[in-house]
Amino acid sequence: MTGAFEGLDRLDLDGHVRRWSAPGVTEVDGEVSQWMAAAQQFAARLQADRAGPAGLTEEQWGEIGYAWAALLAAAERATGPQRGEWLLRDLHLRSWLLQHVGPREQVSLLAPAAVLEQALAAMPMSPPEAARAAPQWRQLDREQIMALRMIRRLLAPVRPLEGLLADHPRWGEVREWERVARELP
Repeated sequence: MTGAFEGLDRLDLDGHVRRWSAPGVTEVDGEVSQWMAAAQQFAARLQADRAGPAGLTEEQWGEIGYAWAALLAAAERATGPQRGEWLLRDLHLRSWLLQHVGPREQVSLLAPAAVLEQALAAMPMSPPEAARAAPQWRQLDREQIMALRMIRRLLAPVRPLEGLLADHPRWGEVREWERVARELP
C-alpha cells in the first residue's frame, strides 16, 4: 500500500475508514510521526461533530472500529509500542466516545469494560510496588519514573467513565490505583 500518509488532512471519516481497512495496511512502513498524524487525523474526524458519531449505524461503528484497530496495529508493528502511545491513543478515543456517544452493546469500540480492562492490564507494576516506590521517586532511574507516570496516564481515560463502570467487578482496583496515584510523580 503506497501513499498511506498522503492527504490525511483531506480525508473525511469514511476516507480514513477505507484507507485503514484496505488490504496491505498491516505492511505499511512509516515514521512514528507519520503514524501519529494518521491516528490524530482519524480521531479528529470521528470527534469533529459531536452530534455526528451518535447517528452512526451499528455497521458503520463496526467498520470504524475495525479501521481504528488496524491503524493502531499497523503503527505498532511499524514503530513498536512507543511507550504505550498506541494503547493510550486507543483508550483516550474510546473514553471520549463513551462520554459523548455512550456505550452500545453490539459495538466493541463503545464497550466501557474494554477501557477499564486494557488500562488495568497495562499497569507497569502492582499497587503495592507503586506505593513503595512513590515516596522516593526522585532517587529512581528514568525507566522507573516513567513507569510510575504511566500509571497516571492509564488512569486518565478510565476516571471519567466511573458512571458507566462503577458496578464493574474490577472498579475497586481503579479506586486502589487512585489512592496510589496521589503520591506519584
